[in-house]
Amino acid sequence: MKKLFVLMLTIAVCAAMLTACGGPAKDGDGYPNGTLTITVAYSAGGSSDKLARMLQPYLQEELGINVVVENQSGASGQIAAETFLRKEADGYSLLAVNAPGIYYTVALQDTTYDYDDLTPIWVESYDPIVMLALNASPFDSLGDFIEAAKAAPGTYSVGFAAGGGQQATALWLAENLDLDVKLVSYDGGSDASAALLGGHVDVIFGDAYARVDLVSEAKALGIGTNQANSAWPDAQSFNKQLEAYGKALPSDEFQARMGCYFVSSEFVDKYPERYEKLTEAFRNACADEAYIQMLKDASVYDSAVLESGSDYSGQMTQMAEEVEKVVAPLFSGN
Repeated sequence: MKKLFVLMLTIAVCAAMLTACGGPAKDGDGYPNGTLTITVAYSAGGSSDKLARMLQPYLQEELGINVVVENQSGASGQIAAETFLRKEADGYSLLAVNAPGIYYTVALQDTTYDYDDLTPIWVESYDPIVMLALNASPFDSLGDFIEAAKAAPGTYSVGFAAGGGQQATALWLAENLDLDVKLVSYDGGSDASAALLGGHVDVIFGDAYARVDLVSEAKALGIGTNQANSAWPDAQSFNKQLEAYGKALPSDEFQARMGCYFVSSEFVDKYPERYEKLTEAFRNACADEAYIQMLKDASVYDSAVLESGSDYSGQMTQMAEEVEKVVAPLFSGN
Protein backbone atom coordinates (compact mmCIF):
# COMPACT_ATOMS: atom_id res chain seq x y z
CA MET A 1 0.00 0.00 0.00
CA LYS A 2 2.86 2.34 0.92
CA LYS A 3 4.55 1.68 -2.42
CA LEU A 4 1.28 2.40 -4.24
CA PHE A 5 0.88 5.67 -2.35
CA VAL A 6 4.44 6.72 -3.26
CA LEU A 7 3.81 5.82 -6.91
CA MET A 8 0.56 7.82 -7.00
CA LEU A 9 2.30 10.78 -5.35
CA THR A 10 5.12 10.64 -7.89
CA ILE A 11 2.65 10.60 -10.80
CA ALA A 12 0.80 13.58 -9.33
CA VAL A 13 4.02 15.58 -8.93
CA CYS A 14 5.11 14.77 -12.49
CA ALA A 15 1.72 15.77 -13.86
CA ALA A 16 1.93 19.10 -12.02
CA MET A 17 5.40 19.71 -13.40
CA LEU A 18 4.28 18.92 -16.93
CA THR A 19 1.39 21.36 -16.60
CA ALA A 20 3.71 24.09 -15.32
CA CYS A 21 6.51 23.51 -17.83
CA GLY A 22 4.90 21.85 -20.78
CA GLY A 23 2.42 24.53 -21.86
CA PRO A 24 -0.90 26.20 -21.06
CA ALA A 25 -3.37 24.60 -18.72
CA LYS A 26 -6.91 23.69 -19.70
CA ASP A 27 -9.99 25.81 -18.98
CA GLY A 28 -10.68 26.05 -15.28
CA ASP A 29 -7.11 25.02 -14.55
CA GLY A 30 -5.33 28.34 -14.36
CA TYR A 31 -5.56 30.04 -17.77
CA PRO A 32 -3.61 32.08 -18.54
CA ASN A 33 -0.27 30.77 -17.32
CA GLY A 34 2.02 31.01 -20.33
CA THR A 35 3.25 33.80 -22.63
CA LEU A 36 0.83 35.69 -24.86
CA THR A 37 2.22 36.76 -28.23
CA ILE A 38 0.71 39.60 -30.28
CA THR A 39 1.72 39.31 -33.92
CA VAL A 40 1.48 42.67 -35.67
CA ALA A 41 0.95 42.21 -39.39
CA TYR A 42 2.94 45.33 -40.24
CA SER A 43 6.46 46.61 -39.79
CA ALA A 44 7.81 48.08 -36.56
CA GLY A 45 7.12 51.78 -36.10
CA GLY A 46 3.79 51.84 -37.93
CA SER A 47 0.55 52.91 -36.26
CA SER A 48 -0.61 49.34 -35.58
CA ASP A 49 2.74 48.45 -34.05
CA LYS A 50 2.82 51.57 -31.87
CA LEU A 51 -0.70 50.95 -30.57
CA ALA A 52 0.06 47.31 -29.77
CA ARG A 53 3.16 48.29 -27.81
CA MET A 54 1.22 50.97 -25.94
CA LEU A 55 -1.34 48.37 -24.89
CA GLN A 56 1.16 45.61 -24.10
CA PRO A 57 2.10 46.55 -20.49
CA TYR A 58 -1.53 47.11 -19.47
CA LEU A 59 -2.70 43.83 -20.98
CA GLN A 60 0.26 42.10 -19.38
CA GLU A 61 -0.64 43.49 -15.95
CA GLU A 62 -4.29 42.52 -16.35
CA LEU A 63 -3.52 38.94 -17.42
CA GLY A 64 -0.66 38.49 -14.97
CA ILE A 65 1.57 36.86 -17.61
CA ASN A 66 4.26 37.94 -20.05
CA VAL A 67 2.90 39.62 -23.21
CA VAL A 68 5.26 40.10 -26.15
CA VAL A 69 4.79 41.94 -29.44
CA GLU A 70 6.36 40.66 -32.64
CA ASN A 71 6.22 42.02 -36.19
CA GLN A 72 5.63 40.00 -39.34
CA SER A 73 4.94 42.28 -42.27
CA GLY A 74 4.34 41.44 -45.90
CA ALA A 75 1.59 40.73 -48.43
CA SER A 76 -0.89 43.10 -46.74
CA GLY A 77 -1.15 40.90 -43.68
CA GLN A 78 -1.33 37.52 -45.41
CA ILE A 79 2.05 36.29 -44.16
CA ALA A 80 1.24 37.16 -40.55
CA ALA A 81 -2.26 35.68 -40.77
CA GLU A 82 -1.05 32.36 -42.18
CA THR A 83 1.72 32.11 -39.60
CA PHE A 84 -0.72 33.00 -36.82
CA LEU A 85 -3.28 30.40 -37.89
CA ARG A 86 -0.64 27.67 -37.88
CA LYS A 87 -0.13 28.20 -34.15
CA GLU A 88 -2.05 26.18 -31.60
CA ALA A 89 -5.53 27.64 -31.02
CA ASP A 90 -5.14 27.91 -27.26
CA GLY A 91 -5.55 31.61 -26.47
CA TYR A 92 -1.86 32.47 -26.28
CA SER A 93 -1.68 34.14 -29.68
CA LEU A 94 -3.30 37.30 -31.07
CA LEU A 95 -3.15 38.85 -34.53
CA ALA A 96 -3.11 42.64 -34.79
CA VAL A 97 -4.25 43.57 -38.30
CA ASN A 98 -6.56 46.07 -39.95
CA ALA A 99 -9.99 45.36 -41.34
CA PRO A 100 -11.06 45.42 -44.09
CA GLY A 101 -7.42 45.11 -45.22
CA ILE A 102 -7.16 41.50 -44.06
CA TYR A 103 -10.25 40.68 -46.14
CA TYR A 104 -8.49 41.98 -49.25
CA THR A 105 -5.97 39.18 -48.93
CA VAL A 106 -8.74 36.59 -49.11
CA ALA A 107 -10.51 38.26 -52.04
CA LEU A 108 -7.44 39.14 -54.11
CA GLN A 109 -4.72 36.68 -53.13
CA ASP A 110 -4.24 32.93 -52.89
CA THR A 111 -4.59 32.40 -49.14
CA THR A 112 -4.76 29.26 -47.02
CA TYR A 113 -7.49 30.85 -44.87
CA ASP A 114 -10.96 32.27 -45.38
CA TYR A 115 -12.95 35.15 -43.87
CA ASP A 116 -14.50 33.07 -41.11
CA ASP A 117 -11.20 31.61 -39.88
CA LEU A 118 -10.56 34.82 -37.94
CA THR A 119 -12.76 36.24 -35.17
CA PRO A 120 -12.32 39.83 -33.94
CA ILE A 121 -11.81 39.90 -30.17
CA TRP A 122 -11.12 43.63 -29.76
CA VAL A 123 -11.58 46.73 -31.91
CA GLU A 124 -8.92 49.27 -31.06
CA SER A 125 -9.47 52.10 -33.53
CA TYR A 126 -11.63 53.39 -36.36
CA ASP A 127 -10.49 55.69 -39.16
CA PRO A 128 -12.64 56.80 -42.12
CA ILE A 129 -11.22 57.63 -45.55
CA VAL A 130 -10.55 61.31 -46.23
CA MET A 131 -9.68 63.15 -49.46
CA LEU A 132 -7.06 65.87 -49.02
CA ALA A 133 -5.58 68.70 -51.06
CA LEU A 134 -3.02 71.33 -50.10
CA ASN A 135 -4.38 74.60 -48.75
CA ALA A 136 -3.25 76.41 -51.91
CA SER A 137 -5.22 74.02 -54.13
CA PRO A 138 -8.13 75.45 -56.15
CA PHE A 139 -10.26 72.50 -54.96
CA ASP A 140 -12.41 72.98 -51.88
CA SER A 141 -14.67 69.94 -52.25
CA LEU A 142 -14.99 66.58 -53.93
CA GLY A 143 -17.36 68.26 -56.39
CA ASP A 144 -14.68 70.80 -57.33
CA PHE A 145 -12.26 68.01 -58.13
CA ILE A 146 -14.83 66.06 -60.12
CA GLU A 147 -15.71 69.07 -62.23
CA ALA A 148 -12.07 69.91 -62.90
CA ALA A 149 -11.27 66.31 -63.83
CA LYS A 150 -14.19 66.18 -66.26
CA ALA A 151 -13.16 69.49 -67.84
CA ALA A 152 -9.52 68.44 -68.30
CA PRO A 153 -9.25 64.64 -68.74
CA GLY A 154 -5.90 63.11 -67.90
CA THR A 155 -4.64 66.26 -66.16
CA TYR A 156 -5.03 65.56 -62.45
CA SER A 157 -3.44 62.92 -60.25
CA VAL A 158 -4.68 61.06 -57.19
CA GLY A 159 -2.37 59.42 -54.66
CA PHE A 160 -3.11 56.69 -52.10
CA ALA A 161 -1.61 53.80 -50.16
CA ALA A 162 -1.82 50.69 -52.31
CA GLY A 163 -4.02 47.71 -51.61
CA GLY A 164 -6.65 49.06 -49.25
CA GLY A 165 -9.62 51.31 -48.73
CA GLN A 166 -7.85 54.40 -50.01
CA GLN A 167 -7.18 52.78 -53.38
CA ALA A 168 -10.64 51.23 -53.46
CA THR A 169 -12.26 54.64 -52.97
CA ALA A 170 -10.16 56.21 -55.73
CA LEU A 171 -10.97 53.35 -58.12
CA TRP A 172 -14.68 53.48 -57.33
CA LEU A 173 -14.93 57.22 -57.93
CA ALA A 174 -12.93 57.05 -61.17
CA GLU A 175 -15.07 54.22 -62.53
CA ASN A 176 -18.50 55.37 -61.40
CA LEU A 177 -18.02 59.02 -62.32
CA ASP A 178 -16.09 58.26 -65.51
CA LEU A 179 -13.08 60.29 -64.42
CA ASP A 180 -9.89 60.25 -66.48
CA VAL A 181 -7.33 60.85 -63.72
CA LYS A 182 -3.86 59.52 -62.97
CA LEU A 183 -4.02 57.00 -60.13
CA VAL A 184 -0.71 56.81 -58.26
CA SER A 185 -0.15 54.14 -55.61
CA TYR A 186 2.40 54.30 -52.79
CA ASP A 187 3.71 51.76 -50.30
CA GLY A 188 2.01 53.54 -47.40
CA GLY A 189 0.01 56.53 -46.31
CA SER A 190 3.09 58.49 -45.24
CA ASP A 191 4.56 58.11 -48.74
CA ALA A 192 1.34 59.39 -50.31
CA SER A 193 1.38 62.27 -47.84
CA ALA A 194 4.93 63.17 -48.84
CA ALA A 195 3.91 63.09 -52.50
CA LEU A 196 1.12 65.58 -51.81
CA LEU A 197 3.43 67.90 -49.90
CA GLY A 198 6.00 67.64 -52.68
CA GLY A 199 3.47 68.59 -55.33
CA HIS A 200 3.73 65.22 -57.11
CA VAL A 201 -0.02 64.59 -56.91
CA ASP A 202 -2.99 66.93 -56.76
CA VAL A 203 -4.99 65.11 -54.09
CA ILE A 204 -4.62 62.05 -51.92
CA PHE A 205 -6.88 59.66 -50.10
CA GLY A 206 -5.81 58.79 -46.58
CA ASP A 207 -7.01 57.59 -43.20
CA ALA A 208 -8.47 60.65 -41.47
CA TYR A 209 -6.80 60.41 -38.08
CA ALA A 210 -3.59 58.95 -39.44
CA ARG A 211 -3.23 62.06 -41.60
CA VAL A 212 -3.78 64.52 -38.78
CA ASP A 213 -0.13 65.48 -39.37
CA LEU A 214 -1.31 67.38 -42.46
CA VAL A 215 -3.95 69.50 -40.72
CA SER A 216 -1.91 72.71 -40.93
CA GLU A 217 -1.00 72.23 -44.58
CA ALA A 218 -4.00 70.54 -46.18
CA LYS A 219 -7.78 70.72 -46.36
CA ALA A 220 -10.33 67.93 -46.58
CA LEU A 221 -12.39 67.80 -49.77
CA GLY A 222 -14.58 65.02 -48.39
CA ILE A 223 -14.73 62.19 -45.91
CA GLY A 224 -16.17 58.68 -45.82
CA THR A 225 -18.54 59.10 -42.89
CA ASN A 226 -21.69 61.00 -41.94
CA GLN A 227 -20.30 61.63 -38.47
CA ALA A 228 -18.37 64.77 -37.53
CA ASN A 229 -14.64 64.10 -37.50
CA SER A 230 -12.52 65.90 -34.93
CA ALA A 231 -9.42 65.84 -37.13
CA TRP A 232 -11.23 67.32 -40.15
CA PRO A 233 -14.35 69.01 -38.70
CA ASP A 234 -15.24 70.88 -41.90
CA ALA A 235 -15.19 67.81 -44.14
CA GLN A 236 -18.48 66.93 -45.82
CA SER A 237 -19.35 63.28 -46.43
CA PHE A 238 -18.60 61.77 -49.82
CA ASN A 239 -22.13 60.48 -50.27
CA LYS A 240 -23.68 63.83 -49.43
CA GLN A 241 -21.62 65.42 -52.19
CA LEU A 242 -22.27 62.59 -54.63
CA GLU A 243 -26.02 63.22 -54.48
CA ALA A 244 -25.47 65.96 -57.08
CA TYR A 245 -24.26 63.27 -59.50
CA GLY A 246 -26.94 60.70 -58.71
CA LYS A 247 -24.29 58.40 -57.23
CA ALA A 248 -23.54 56.90 -53.83
CA LEU A 249 -20.70 54.81 -52.50
CA PRO A 250 -21.86 51.30 -51.50
CA SER A 251 -21.91 52.39 -47.84
CA ASP A 252 -21.63 55.71 -46.01
CA GLU A 253 -18.46 54.53 -44.29
CA PHE A 254 -17.05 52.74 -47.32
CA GLN A 255 -13.86 50.82 -46.49
CA ALA A 256 -13.06 52.76 -43.31
CA ARG A 257 -10.09 51.24 -41.52
CA MET A 258 -10.58 49.43 -38.20
CA GLY A 259 -7.59 48.45 -36.11
CA CYS A 260 -8.40 45.02 -34.67
CA TYR A 261 -7.06 42.13 -32.65
CA PHE A 262 -8.13 38.75 -33.95
CA VAL A 263 -8.15 35.23 -32.55
CA SER A 264 -8.74 32.08 -34.52
CA SER A 265 -12.35 30.98 -34.79
CA GLU A 266 -11.15 27.51 -33.79
CA PHE A 267 -10.01 28.97 -30.46
CA VAL A 268 -13.43 30.56 -29.84
CA ASP A 269 -15.17 27.23 -30.47
CA LYS A 270 -12.67 25.20 -28.47
CA TYR A 271 -12.16 27.49 -25.48
CA PRO A 272 -15.18 29.81 -25.03
CA GLU A 273 -14.23 30.50 -21.39
CA ARG A 274 -10.74 31.58 -22.38
CA TYR A 275 -12.18 33.79 -25.11
CA GLU A 276 -14.40 35.55 -22.59
CA LYS A 277 -11.53 35.91 -20.13
CA LEU A 278 -9.29 37.39 -22.81
CA THR A 279 -12.03 39.81 -23.88
CA GLU A 280 -12.48 40.91 -20.28
CA ALA A 281 -8.72 41.44 -19.96
CA PHE A 282 -8.80 43.77 -22.98
CA ARG A 283 -11.77 45.63 -21.53
CA ASN A 284 -10.09 46.18 -18.15
CA ALA A 285 -6.70 47.07 -19.61
CA CYS A 286 -8.22 49.65 -21.93
CA ALA A 287 -10.20 51.20 -19.08
CA ASP A 288 -7.00 52.03 -17.22
CA GLU A 289 -6.78 55.81 -16.84
CA ALA A 290 -3.03 55.77 -17.47
CA TYR A 291 -3.55 53.93 -20.76
CA ILE A 292 -6.27 56.36 -21.86
CA GLN A 293 -4.02 59.30 -20.99
CA MET A 294 -1.25 57.72 -23.04
CA LEU A 295 -3.58 57.57 -26.06
CA LYS A 296 -4.49 61.21 -25.54
CA ASP A 297 -0.86 62.26 -25.21
CA ALA A 298 -0.10 60.46 -28.47
CA SER A 299 -3.04 62.24 -30.19
CA VAL A 300 -4.72 58.95 -31.12
CA TYR A 301 -7.53 58.89 -28.56
CA ASP A 302 -10.09 60.44 -30.93
CA SER A 303 -9.76 57.44 -33.23
CA ALA A 304 -10.04 54.94 -30.36
CA VAL A 305 -12.97 52.51 -30.23
CA LEU A 306 -11.89 50.18 -27.40
CA GLU A 307 -14.81 47.79 -27.62
CA SER A 308 -15.37 44.05 -27.92
CA GLY A 309 -15.02 42.59 -31.39
CA SER A 310 -18.30 40.75 -30.96
CA ASP A 311 -20.06 44.14 -31.01
CA TYR A 312 -18.69 44.73 -34.51
CA SER A 313 -19.03 41.28 -36.02
CA GLY A 314 -21.97 42.36 -38.18
CA GLN A 315 -20.12 45.40 -39.47
CA MET A 316 -17.08 43.30 -40.30
CA THR A 317 -19.20 40.77 -42.12
CA GLN A 318 -20.56 43.66 -44.18
CA MET A 319 -16.99 44.83 -44.83
CA ALA A 320 -15.96 41.40 -46.04
CA GLU A 321 -18.97 41.16 -48.35
CA GLU A 322 -18.24 44.65 -49.68
CA VAL A 323 -14.67 43.63 -50.44
CA GLU A 324 -15.82 40.46 -52.19
CA LYS A 325 -18.63 41.98 -54.24
CA VAL A 326 -17.51 45.57 -54.85
CA VAL A 327 -13.82 46.02 -54.24
CA ALA A 328 -12.38 42.86 -55.78
CA PRO A 329 -13.93 43.59 -59.22
CA LEU A 330 -12.47 47.11 -59.07
CA PHE A 331 -8.99 45.77 -58.45
CA SER A 332 -9.23 42.98 -61.00
CA GLY A 333 -10.01 45.50 -63.72
CA ASN A 334 -6.95 47.63 -62.95
